[in-house]
Amino acid sequence: MSQQDADHGVVAKSKVVVGYNGSDSSSEAVRWAASQAMVRHVPLRIVSCFELPVGVAEASLGWGVGTAYDAIRDAAAESLATIAATLREQFPSVAFTSDVPPGPAATALLAGVSEDDLVVVGSSSHHGAAAFWLGTTPRQLVHNSPAPVAVVRGPASSGRPDRVVVGVDGSVAADLAVEWAADEADRHRVELVLVHGWAYPYSLASSDSTRAREITQVDADTTLVRAVNAARERCGSTVTGVLVEGTAVSALLDTVRDGDLLVVGSRGRGPLRARLFGSTVNSVLESCAVPVVVVRGDPSNGNESSADDAETSLASS
Repeated sequence: MSQQDADHGVVAKSKVVVGYNGSDSSSEAVRWAASQAMVRHVPLRIVSCFELPVGVAEASLGWGVGTAYDAIRDAAAESLATIAATLREQFPSVAFTSDVPPGPAATALLAGVSEDDLVVVGSSSHHGAAAFWLGTTPRQLVHNSPAPVAVVRGPASSGRPDRVVVGVDGSVAADLAVEWAADEADRHRVELVLVHGWAYPYSLASSDSTRAREITQVDADTTLVRAVNAARERCGSTVTGVLVEGTAVSALLDTVRDGDLLVVGSRGRGPLRARLFGSTVNSVLESCAVPVVVVRGDPSNGNESSADDAETSLASS
């Protein structure tokens, strides 16, 4: 089922796409996505997928699989219509499209998505270790989306963020994340904070190792300064660089605060996909309470630095 607002004849080159399944986290994601669509002056597509569970299919053999299918679809459509009506009152300037397609959510959310769009999803409802990655929809979106993916965990600021924080490490993926974050900071007219974590992996047993540590710190500072200069050339917002001694994850989580928007880069389906578990992106999404946007780098680019092989990498996956 599809419903397009007849009184909005907006033709936009980009859009915001958000998933909704009736959960609290998806409700927060929808509201956050609507505010993003409003400030971007682009349409919002709300997708609520449904599938016929195996148990329901088996139990409905005497009732009729088609009847069960229609009931589940209609329930999803009713829930979506309710939240869409509320959003139309809160965001009258936004053109809404709502869809209730069958099948996997990630497939439906990425249908027709381009690199200029923004895909938004709530965090997994699972709890405990690696909870985020037990949610297949967010995981598949981060892996496969050509567009940036925003993961909203818990209550999120519905208006503009207080700051936009982005991780940098000198890689192509991080550079793309900085570009996206700089545009976002300009869009909301807020401060842009660039964070680079560094760590010397050996003990300081001699004067030579002390000197090596100093060189490592200088190299990290150079990486940060280059990124800050590039960001200042791109945007007019205040740009601040933060150099943190520590792991990539701790550097980001120690810097970010309530009200911020955190941006990290990812290679998506690139050659390091198999190493995604244990990566910076994984750990940040598992632990960060504020909305996190994952900007995918170019997986076909073979010139990526190997910074992600060390704890100093902030934006690789």
